[in-house]
Amino acid sequence: MRYVKPAAARNAMLLAAALLLIFGTLAVFTASSFKSLLLTGSESSTLFLVPHLKKILAGVIVGLLLYSVPQEALKRSAPYFYGLSLALLAGLLVLKGTRWAPVINGSARWLTLPGGFRIMPSEIARITYVLLAASLVSSGTIRARTGPGVSWLTLLAVVPAALVAMQPDFAGGMYILMVMAVVLFLAESRFRDMLVLFLIMLAFASVVVFSSDYRRERLVSWFSPGDAAEASTYQPEQACIALGSGGLMGRGIGRGRQQRGFLPEAFSDYILAVIGEETGFLGVLLILAMLFLMLMSGWLIADGADHLFGYLVSGGLMASIALGMFIHIAVVTRMFPSTGMPLPLVSWGGSNLMITLGSLGIVSRVAREGGGK
Repeated sequence: MRYVKPAAARNAMLLAAALLLIFGTLAVFTASSFKSLLLTGSESSTLFLVPHLKKILAGVIVGLLLYSVPQEALKRSAPYFYGLSLALLAGLLVLKGTRWAPVINGSARWLTLPGGFRIMPSEIARITYVLLAASLVSSGTIRARTGPGVSWLTLLAVVPAALVAMQPDFAGGMYILMVMAVVLFLAESRFRDMLVLFLIMLAFASVVVFSSDYRRERLVSWFSPGDAAEASTYQPEQACIALGSGGLMGRGIGRGRQQRGFLPEAFSDYILAVIGEETGFLGVLLILAMLFLMLMSGWLIADGADHLFGYLVSGGLMASIALGMFIHIAVVTRMFPSTGMPLPLVSWGGSNLMITLGSLGIVSRVAREGGGK
């Protein structure tokens, strides 16, 4: 039964997204101004702000373009989008170490296109998997309540996840697999099939984690910070210091201390810590409220979709955004091991920003064509 009209849910979702972009832009500016001044010899504090605004504009264009595509056309083109994302991931591995796919912090995650524009193929793979899975399940090509159906949906996620893990980006690969688990749940796969799949994934993840000294050290720093190397606990500790020092009302906009050389990745992976220090618990609560409003509005649109494709694609895309949000919050609060995950629509990060806005464009299209599920 529908309690909220699709148009009203869409308007609430887009309003929350717009407010998050505004607050996020302010947060990116304050969190990056010190580093900007440092890199420009105190000549400019907007070295990162201007590119961020350009990325927002590009993301809005992507969202509008996807909003203009009817669901049926999106459903038919899903295999081609999925194939393109695999080609980009494979190309990233082939070009790894070149100027087209530079190795940054030990991993090649970005493809550099002509003109200097960079994209992260793993972000694209996440949305194209949801589109393809929704297309195949809704058309009856794959039956999610059968063992073979679950196997095919799993394989379609494992391929891009494996390519992402080879960058290496283990957390990015696991992100795709978590999105896959949500899609299986939405498609009403049998519990026993999902349980077996979960146990297999858990065993595989354990082998991968403990086969790498770097990943093992991160896990140790999470479970037992006192036994870990100081370098592996530095960022989480600085994030907690930032959050704790903000108190209820915060130090004030632009008065944060941790981003002044103490907290690495302050305007991307740990931006919530900066928001907590400058605006306090109330500022963090406001950001989380806007994210919750956006996500719940998207879920209402999914629940009111006219047909199975709209339901699966909307639910899957909103779940992928929600997972990114929860991982970011968990990392900042030391509930999860440290990993690079931006806060949706708030953090610096072009690919994640554009994919999130593109996802909202697709969900808005579902709302436009919506009715009862």
